Amino acid sequence: MKRYLLLIISILCLTASAQQQSGTQRHARMTPEDFQNKQKEFIAQHAELTPEESDAFFPLYFELQNKKHEANRNVWKKARAVRPHERTEAECNEIIDALADVKIECATLEKEYLMKFKKILPAKKLMRVQMAEDRFQRELLKGMQQGKSKKPEEKR
Repeated sequence: MKRYLLLIISILCLTASAQQQSGTQRHARMTPEDFQNKQKEFIAQHAELTPEESDAFFPLYFELQNKKHEANRNVWKKARAVRPHERTEAECNEIIDALADVKIECATLEKEYLMKFKKILPAKKLMRVQMAEDRFQRELLKGMQQGKSKKPEEKR
């Protein structure tokens, strides 16, 4: 009887340990560098960029992404400085205006960088880059909704 009890306890402990490990793996966060590498690999593959095109394109691409991220981060930092239920009407208006301004700023940055991208890639490949970027984001969101940290599908 003791043997069966020890066997059952051992199995339960191993099962709990395995579930805990898989739970931590499932919730492990991707570093910004890992995200950039996966994004770069995905876009380069789906847009059919040559290694030379990738080497010229991605430094500018990530420079643009970093500028847009910084602009958004600054606005949201200000927005989170005051708790939502403690905001005045004037503060809400200020945040709404700042969010609209940052969207305009990001669109202006995209237009500016598009001119730089056109010097590196033909329009056909730029279209493929934009489509691949959208697909990468959709697949990433789909993976998050499924509760998995799933890598976007490889090119079919």
